[in-house]
Amino acid sequence: MPSVNNPSLVDATFQSPLTLASPNNPAADANGNIQVQPGDRLPGIPLNQLKFGADYRITPEWTFGGVVTYFSSQFLRGDESNQNAPIPGYAVLNLHSSYTVTEHLELFVNVNNVTDTRYATFGAYGDPTGVNAPWIPPGAVTNGPGVNNRFLGPGAPLSV
Repeated sequence: MPSVNNPSLVDATFQSPLTLASPNNPAADANGNIQVQPGDRLPGIPLNQLKFGADYRITPEWTFGGVVTYFSSQFLRGDESNQNAPIPGYAVLNLHSSYTVTEHLELFVNVNNVTDTRYATFGAYGDPTGVNAPWIPPGAVTNGPGVNNRFLGPGAPLSV
């Protein structure tokens, strides 16, 4: 039986202009500030979220189902002015099945991220220089050539 759970539209925006310190943002001015305008979206909050799930009873003892979750794009923390590319939206498919052997014994399996989708659930701007990371050029400075200030929190991979 299909069901839609928690569809949401979260229109979280700034309502007043303000100046914020964000020195690791590539769009920051010479003083490390960004200018936020009314209507700029709050970082870390996707505009749209949707969960769609369905279960099917194959036999009285055996049930199979799945859930698709979708999150639209979101801006990184530190980009309150929405001047840079957001983290892309993503969808993840999870499947589950259960079999009732007896009144007191049930076998089940969950497979999360069936398609092994690569996605990020969170992002922030930071300063990666000075940590001796192999991909940072020697003597690099934040927002300098060859420096990517985006830090992304990866989503969970395929799991059973």
